[in-house]
Amino acid sequence: MSTEAKKQAHEILVDDSLIAAYLEENPDFFERHPQLLQSLSVKHQSKGAVSLVERQQQVLRQRVHQLEEEITELMVTARRNEELFRYFSQLYVKLLQSSSLEEVMDSLQQTFSEQLQMPALSLKFFDSPLELEEQFTFAADTHKQLLSKRFRDDSIYLGRLSADEQRLLFPDESIASVVLLLLGDKGELGMLAIGNHDAGHFEPAMDTLFVKQLQVLLTQVLPPLLQHHASA
Repeated sequence: MSTEAKKQAHEILVDDSLIAAYLEENPDFFERHPQLLQSLSVKHQSKGAVSLVERQQQVLRQRVHQLEEEITELMVTARRNEELFRYFSQLYVKLLQSSSLEEVMDSLQQTFSEQLQMPALSLKFFDSPLELEEQFTFAADTHKQLLSKRFRDDSIYLGRLSADEQRLLFPDESIASVVLLLLGDKGELGMLAIGNHDAGHFEPAMDTLFVKQLQVLLTQVLPPLLQHHASA
């Protein structure tokens, strides 16, 4: 085989992936060949050709900056979660101490409207034989289509509503996204709806830990209050 043929065969066998693999397996390669660090150069978009060492420093600085941003974001999220935990813990205590539906609504309004800046809140009961105020009831069977459409697989819904559904739950507010909680052991008691003007605030992929706990607590707290309301 001629020298040129051998060279071509060698070029075919040694490609970029093999070189990259070799360098990964031999991280001390440039320590053993320090002269290459000075002779090799890497094309930089804004600075032209720079040395390999300089380019490595640039990459490391970029990575450090990225990590700093990620840490900052994690700290902001941690502070927000701590704040949510505090608000919900205070709400749970107030709900357990409530002696009427009105007190339940006041506590919910204080937490979601005042502390969490949620502009709309609705608590309604299904097929209740009690004489409840209009704010706590659905007109006729207007809610059944909502139930069949939004609660096929879960007792919690996060996302957007149709225009008719918005009017049913929030007739006085223009709501873009909601979290809906069915109340009762089987979702038979009623529904808590919390709305926000931001279409992206409530998304299906969101964590539901806090609202699930609220759902369980309201399922236990509300039935005795409804009975008390009936006998009052």
